[in-house]
Amino acid sequence: MLKKITLVGEQKNVLFLPATNPIQIKGVAGSGKTTVALYRAKHLLETQANLFKETKIVIFTYNKTLAAYIKAIKPYINGGYQKDSNEIKPKTADGLNVDIINFHSWAYHFAGIKYNQTIMHWTQIKFIDDIISKMTSDKSNILSKKAEFFQEEISWVKGKLFKNKQEYLEAARKGRGTSDRVTKTDKEVIWEVYEKYNQVLKNKGQIDFDDYAILALNKIKNDPNFIPPFSHIIIDEAQDLNKAQILTISSLVDKETNSLSIIADAAQRIYKSGFNWKEVGLEVRGRRTIAFKKNYRNTIQIAEAAMSLLNHEEDNEDFTELEYSVREGEKPKVGYFSNFNEQLNCLKERISLLRNNDKSKSTVVLHRSTNGVKQIKHFLDTNGFSTELVKSNTPINYDSESIKVCTMSSIKGLEFNNVFILDINDDVIPFPKGFIEADDEYHISTERRLLYTCMTRARNNLFLFSSDRVNPSRYLVEIDSSLLNNISQN
Repeated sequence: MLKKITLVGEQKNVLFLPATNPIQIKGVAGSGKTTVALYRAKHLLETQANLFKETKIVIFTYNKTLAAYIKAIKPYINGGYQKDSNEIKPKTADGLNVDIINFHSWAYHFAGIKYNQTIMHWTQIKFIDDIISKMTSDKSNILSKKAEFFQEEISWVKGKLFKNKQEYLEAARKGRGTSDRVTKTDKEVIWEVYEKYNQVLKNKGQIDFDDYAILALNKIKNDPNFIPPFSHIIIDEAQDLNKAQILTISSLVDKETNSLSIIADAAQRIYKSGFNWKEVGLEVRGRRTIAFKKNYRNTIQIAEAAMSLLNHEEDNEDFTELEYSVREGEKPKVGYFSNFNEQLNCLKERISLLRNNDKSKSTVVLHRSTNGVKQIKHFLDTNGFSTELVKSNTPINYDSESIKVCTMSSIKGLEFNNVFILDINDDVIPFPKGFIEADDEYHISTERRLLYTCMTRARNNLFLFSSDRVNPSRYLVEIDSSLLNNISQN
């Protein structure tokens, strides 16, 4: 439900952080990071304008669905906050007149990328398959890996902006399994695949999505007359960007202000990219960082269940310590079913029950795959429910009574009263095609964070369904069963 809120405590303090040089807002899921970022943009518009230079602010996101949601809540953002008083004295009307931009959409237009010039993921895999099928190596077994392994490594190399093979060979790379680690000799072969792949693209006059940031950054660097267009930039969900993308965005801010407001939560990193502040040349430590520890969105019961899953993460150094809200609720409900239809029938019953109790408004149903989303939407439509498909190119009425349906990876930054997550099976999540090898802990970790992120979208009610009693997802086993209410049909 979209509505105006009043900032308090640490949320309000963000507005009055310095208007020059980078700041970081990091925090737990449900702490209001994205909303506060919008209020900071409003505050900067009201306080930094002068007669000599227009204040130009932009908000960058990685996720197109989140960008659409932010646009929907812009009309509710108000200004007028006072540093030493609780009184609110608006200088302008409610609403936020700034651009909300998805990074790839911006880079597409800025770099002058042509229509149909970008290849899709499956075409990348085909090109790489063709390349490695023609290669041999008597020193390395790395060519026996799937094309998906090389695709991810190529993406990582481009995101890190390595200029040559030596930089790649010297770079630390997190392992993808407990056996058969990538050696220096392996990396020599990988680099050869990388160069051949780029040559194929060049010969065909095509690019991939990881080239967007590189092309935009090169255009900026090669234009001696380039003037950064924005006085303040806000970057939401920054943990999902890579080094090349962060550096590109950083190049767009006025050097006089160098004003970057970076919003991030390491626990919600759902893409295999990542960067650290040192390599992108940003200083955001000390008083330039505010940590939001309190979860305002979830009930204690939902937050505890989500944290019991996240506690299985070993790489948690950058996580923000969580302070639970004081809002009580029901335990999340878990259901184990024998097949997909049993699961859907329970979904129908539970949504109908919510509707009968006048609690069905703001409900979303999630699935890991696009095909699963289509099946769920068809079922709900057939059974008389009004539905809306949440995707990047479709306007959504978040205040309507319709049931929203979307993929798990599209839910970042959104929140709903009721969240249903379906098909939490071991052959669905972790996503099978993402495995490079059977014990690929990097993929397992990324998918665990994705499920955690989805669980924390729920304000009041959370439902976790598996349609495979024999092989439910390993993540359901990781959640403390005492924190869940089992509603399985016997």
